[in-house]
Amino acid sequence: MHDMTMSEVLKDPLIRQMLRADKISLGVFAELLQAAANERARVFAGRGRDEFPASAYIATSSGQAHSRRTASN
Repeated sequence: MHDMTMSEVLKDPLIRQMLRADKISLGVFAELLQAAANERARVFAGRGRDEFPASAYIATSSGQAHSRRTASN
């Protein structure tokens, strides 16, 4: 399994069905994906990919990324 590109995500029938059900336009979703990609690039600029894997962060409803890491990580 591979990570989907933004283009693949926007063309995926299941994702489009979810967007229709949630009444989210494709344009708004595309902007959200681009903003997330831009933020991820900003946060990880200059850092090794293994140092901060994308799975260590979640987005909140305010659009800010917060670490999932705990003191034990």
